[in-house]
Amino acid sequence: MTRSSAQSNEPFAAPAVELVRREHDLLVNSRHALGAYARCTGEFLERWARDAPERPFLLERTGAEWRGLDYGEALRRVRRVGAWLLGRELSLERPVAILSENSVEHALLSLACLHVGVPVAPISPAYSLVSRDFGKLKSILRTLRPGLVYVSDLMRFAPALAAVRDAHHGQVVSSDAL
Repeated sequence: MTRSSAQSNEPFAAPAVELVRREHDLLVNSRHALGAYARCTGEFLERWARDAPERPFLLERTGAEWRGLDYGEALRRVRRVGAWLLGRELSLERPVAILSENSVEHALLSLACLHVGVPVAPISPAYSLVSRDFGKLKSILRTLRPGLVYVSDLMRFAPALAAVRDAHHGQVVSSDAL
């Protein structure tokens, strides 16, 4: 008799799937019962901030060095940013758009949005930094109608922000302005 991964030291359960072939697609269903899970992403952060507050969580390289936050500090910042977001009356109709590449600040803003229930849309930085006509970025922002647009560096994103000025009415914020 084989034990499930929840009962053993194995990190993953042995695959057990059922394939259902349909006319134009293939469904793959797991035969393993879904175990206990967190209600939302914020519960994971709260758990690890409680159980291992000094354990590194969000790290990024800056040159030869690493910078970042442990779980405890990340949760404190997520709560502060989340409270600030709630004060901006952001909602499904006024989500947050993130134009920048991945970073600790990008992660904190995304987690804060998830923590307080504000929709967040990370948008590929290529639409802002590589594009010359910014057509896709304009279309995305017109569709999203963000209440907040985040960029990591105002100077790098200035051409894109100028090009999409009429495509949204959101407040532009930047980590380099903090």
